[in-house]
Amino acid sequence: MTLLGLAAVMIAGPAEMQPGAVMRVWQLDQRLAALAPLVPGQDPNVWLRVDAIDLSDERGDFGPLKDDFLALIDGELLVKRGGVHEFRLTSDDGSQLWIGGHRVVDNDGRHSAQARVGEVDLPAGAHPFQVKFFEGTVSCRLVLEWRPPGAESFELVPREAMRSHWPTTRPVTAGPKAAAPRLTEKHDVGPEPAGPHNTLTDAQREAGWRLLFDGAQADPWWRGFKQTELPEGWVVEGGMLIRAGSGGDIVTRDQFDDFDLYVDWMVQPRGNSGIFFNGSEEGNAIWETAPEMQVLDNIGHGDGVTALQSAGANYALHAPQVDASRVAGKWNRARICVQGDHVQYWLNGIKTADYVIGSDDWKRRVAGSKFIHMPAYGTKASGHIGLQDHGDRVAFRNIRIRTPDGTGAK
Repeated sequence: MTLLGLAAVMIAGPAEMQPGAVMRVWQLDQRLAALAPLVPGQDPNVWLRVDAIDLSDERGDFGPLKDDFLALIDGELLVKRGGVHEFRLTSDDGSQLWIGGHRVVDNDGRHSAQARVGEVDLPAGAHPFQVKFFEGTVSCRLVLEWRPPGAESFELVPREAMRSHWPTTRPVTAGPKAAAPRLTEKHDVGPEPAGPHNTLTDAQREAGWRLLFDGAQADPWWRGFKQTELPEGWVVEGGMLIRAGSGGDIVTRDQFDDFDLYVDWMVQPRGNSGIFFNGSEEGNAIWETAPEMQVLDNIGHGDGVTALQSAGANYALHAPQVDASRVAGKWNRARICVQGDHVQYWLNGIKTADYVIGSDDWKRRVAGSKFIHMPAYGTKASGHIGLQDHGDRVAFRNIRIRTPDGTGAK
């Protein structure tokens, strides 16, 4: 590992992908009981390169930090042989392993060293991953092992099976950092949106609105990410476009620049999804480029413990001031308005985010998030609108859009 100093400096270095992973560590101003995201825009206390995720405070693997810190380890897993991979994550205290935006191992909470195992079917190729870890007091330990197809036992994920982007500039600042607050206020947003559904009034048509789903079919407007057709896991039932089984994220066939978009959504208990915009198919996943309005059961899903990941948030970057969501099994109405670089979200009539892409504030927030390792994130002036397959059942209806000229970007 290479330890970088704690002064508030910008450190130059090579920008190409290199073997191993990148770890950032933040000293916290509080003691966590479970993983929590940071308030956006806070520089880490230290950056390190990691050849193997076999880390201990006794060896100084987290720099000078011993207690009350949060570490994020990012990179890509290089899979030579596709198939079911098992992962074993050992930690003291809590940790999680995420691959391709999906949680594979959950070992969260305050506890002594313990292991949890998860598995995922990975095709050959590169897959973005992140290990989240927090340490409370006393000792700390973090180990990531895998058992690829054909292997007899678990082994450390080797350095050559990981690669990561070592940013040219790596800002660090001293002192403790703040974890994102929980939502504390619930707003009464009234009854669910009334019908008729999946249709436009004459006034809406005259104002330039058009449907992106008519309640009977989705294929004219939607297809799978990097696919030509709608995946089998997405079905149309009862006037709803439903993620009912595995199929991956879906995107609009058209691309859009400035627009006003309405989408009604409903999640199952503990459900999670999202609405993307300005998405590109250049990378492995739409969230590598596209900002996301979070779709979530705030009560049942773990992400709901923090405002930054709650329903209506600009995921991981901008938090709602209040909980404006309805409970799982009820319909919510989302609105996303994009005018140039100015973006606004509403959930059930309550504004939940207001930001300018590319502003100094935006850059600070991205630099302090997982998106720092995604160079194309938030850089597209136009692109696809997307609906997320996060592994849960979620339904959408009343999808309508209005653009300045009544068309898509191309």
